[in-house]
Amino acid sequence: MPDDEEPLSAWYARREAKRRPAGERRIVSLQAGPSRGSHVDPQAPRIVEEWDGHSWRPVSVADDYAAGCRAVSALDAAVAVPVPGFNPLGPGTGRHRKIAT
Repeated sequence: MPDDEEPLSAWYARREAKRRPAGERRIVSLQAGPSRGSHVDPQAPRIVEEWDGHSWRPVSVADDYAAGCRAVSALDAAVAVPVPGFNPLGPGTGRHRKIAT
Protein backbone atom coordinates (compact mmCIF):
# COMPACT_ATOMS: atom_id res chain seq x y z
CA MET A 1 0.00 0.00 0.00
CA PRO A 2 1.44 3.44 -0.92
CA ASP A 3 2.13 5.89 1.90
CA ASP A 4 -0.56 8.35 0.75
CA GLU A 5 -3.41 5.86 1.21
CA GLU A 6 -5.08 5.35 4.58
CA PRO A 7 -6.25 1.92 5.72
CA LEU A 8 -9.90 1.14 5.02
CA SER A 9 -10.62 0.71 8.74
CA ALA A 10 -9.34 4.24 9.48
CA TRP A 11 -11.40 5.70 6.63
CA TYR A 12 -14.52 3.87 7.84
CA ALA A 13 -14.04 5.08 11.43
CA ARG A 14 -13.62 8.68 10.21
CA ARG A 15 -16.71 8.36 8.00
CA GLU A 16 -18.86 6.95 10.81
CA ALA A 17 -17.78 9.75 13.15
CA LYS A 18 -19.15 12.33 10.68
CA ARG A 19 -22.46 10.60 9.99
CA ARG A 20 -25.71 11.71 11.58
CA PRO A 21 -26.58 9.39 14.47
CA ALA A 22 -29.66 7.19 14.06
CA GLY A 23 -32.49 8.33 16.30
CA GLU A 24 -31.89 12.07 15.84
CA ARG A 25 -35.19 13.95 15.58
CA ARG A 26 -36.30 17.15 13.86
CA ILE A 27 -39.55 19.07 13.40
CA VAL A 28 -40.83 20.21 10.03
CA SER A 29 -43.74 22.54 9.34
CA LEU A 30 -46.77 21.04 7.60
CA GLN A 31 -47.34 24.31 5.71
CA ALA A 32 -47.40 24.17 1.92
CA GLY A 33 -44.43 25.66 0.10
CA PRO A 34 -40.71 25.78 0.79
CA SER A 35 -39.27 24.97 4.18
CA ARG A 36 -38.95 28.09 6.34
CA GLY A 37 -37.56 29.04 9.72
CA SER A 38 -39.29 28.04 12.93
CA HIS A 39 -40.16 31.68 13.68
CA VAL A 40 -42.46 31.76 10.64
CA ASP A 41 -45.96 30.85 11.84
CA PRO A 42 -45.06 29.09 15.12
CA GLN A 43 -48.73 28.14 15.62
CA ALA A 44 -48.77 25.90 12.51
CA PRO A 45 -48.83 22.13 13.04
CA ARG A 46 -45.48 20.32 12.75
CA ILE A 47 -44.44 16.79 11.94
CA VAL A 48 -41.77 15.12 14.06
CA GLU A 49 -39.32 13.07 11.99
CA GLU A 50 -36.60 10.66 13.08
CA TRP A 51 -33.43 9.75 11.20
CA ASP A 52 -33.12 5.97 10.85
CA GLY A 53 -29.62 6.01 9.37
CA HIS A 54 -30.79 6.31 5.76
CA SER A 55 -33.81 8.64 5.61
CA TRP A 56 -36.16 10.78 7.71
CA ARG A 57 -39.23 8.82 8.93
CA PRO A 58 -42.36 10.46 10.38
CA VAL A 59 -42.85 9.73 14.07
CA SER A 60 -45.73 11.95 15.18
CA VAL A 61 -47.56 15.23 14.62
CA ALA A 62 -47.31 18.18 17.01
CA ASP A 63 -49.94 20.91 17.39
CA ASP A 64 -47.41 23.77 17.13
CA TYR A 65 -43.70 24.59 17.29
CA ALA A 66 -43.51 24.47 21.10
CA ALA A 67 -45.09 21.02 21.25
CA GLY A 68 -42.71 19.86 18.52
CA CYS A 69 -39.71 21.10 20.49
CA ARG A 70 -40.84 19.16 23.55
CA ALA A 71 -41.22 16.02 21.42
CA VAL A 72 -37.77 16.42 19.89
CA SER A 73 -35.85 17.28 23.02
CA ALA A 74 -37.87 14.99 25.30
CA LEU A 75 -37.94 17.69 27.97
CA ASP A 76 -40.55 17.63 30.67
CA ALA A 77 -43.28 20.15 29.83
CA ALA A 78 -42.73 21.85 33.21
CA VAL A 79 -39.11 22.62 32.29
CA ALA A 80 -40.09 24.34 29.03
CA VAL A 81 -42.58 26.74 30.69
CA PRO A 82 -41.03 30.14 31.48
CA VAL A 83 -41.17 31.36 35.06
CA PRO A 84 -43.20 34.61 35.36
CA GLY A 85 -41.09 37.54 36.52
CA PHE A 86 -37.74 35.78 36.01
CA ASN A 87 -35.19 37.90 34.14
CA PRO A 88 -31.76 36.26 33.75
CA LEU A 89 -30.16 39.63 32.90
CA GLY A 90 -31.32 41.35 36.07
CA PRO A 91 -32.58 44.92 36.30
CA GLY A 92 -31.90 47.48 33.59
CA THR A 93 -33.08 48.52 30.18
CA GLY A 94 -29.83 48.70 28.19
CA ARG A 95 -29.71 46.94 24.87
CA HIS A 96 -26.30 45.40 25.46
CA ARG A 97 -26.49 44.43 29.11
CA LYS A 98 -24.25 41.77 30.48
CA ILE A 99 -25.57 38.89 32.57
CA ALA A 100 -25.59 39.84 36.24
CA THR A 101 -23.15 37.80 38.33
